[in-house]
Amino acid sequence: MVNIVNVDITEAVAVLRDEVLDTVEHGDRDPPGSEVFDGVLRALSVGGESVPGLDLALHDAVSRRLAWGDSEEAVLADAERVFDRLCVAVERAFRDPTDQMVVIEATTQVAVTVSRVVSLAAVARASRDRAARLREEMAQRQLKEVLEKQKATIDRLEKDLASELR
Repeated sequence: MVNIVNVDITEAVAVLRDEVLDTVEHGDRDPPGSEVFDGVLRALSVGGESVPGLDLALHDAVSRRLAWGDSEEAVLADAERVFDRLCVAVERAFRDPTDQMVVIEATTQVAVTVSRVVSLAAVARASRDRAARLREEMAQRQLKEVLEKQKATIDRLEKDLASELR
């Protein structure tokens, strides 16, 4: 019985896709946040039977967006926009408060998963940036030491040459 209800809710939410994602504005391209909406549909279809937050397709989609240059802020803003628009659409489309809560809970779970993926990516990027900055500082320090040694060698050679010319 639960699976039939989840299938009905999933299909009803899927109908709201164009409205929530504002697909008209984006034409043939996938609109921003489509990975979030698809994650909500997957969360609704499993009906809480999987480990919360473990949606590898959502993780891959968000990671791919970040890898292709979308900023963390843009990804989070798209997730927030989908969450807000879906909550409004669900409130209008569903009369039963229980159904509304099921969809809102799944949407919240997906939004939290997106936030977690983005924060982990940001921490990893910050670690890489810090390591690169430390490598650069070390290389600059080594270059400075080499230049100081060269300057000392040049000064010594100039003194030796000056003493030989006298």
